[in-house]
Amino acid sequence: MMPGLLPKVKGKRLSLNLSDAAYADLEQMAAQRQSSMTEIVRLALGLARIAISESEKGNKLLVTSPNGDALKEIVLPR
Repeated sequence: MMPGLLPKVKGKRLSLNLSDAAYADLEQMAAQRQSSMTEIVRLALGLARIAISESEKGNKLLVTSPNGDALKEIVLPR
């Protein structure tokens, strides 16, 4: 491999249209986590998979404080 070139990642390429606000949010989250926007999208897909699966089982999705108090319930749109 030539120096400076990254190996090709096997997978599918996706073109995505985002509003300016959504793009700015994605860019900010990537900077905040010192990550790429691609990694943020992959993280979001993983979280969405868990949220959808648990919601379909009738389970609730909660954000809790460090001591376990429920702060907010996440309700997915149907």
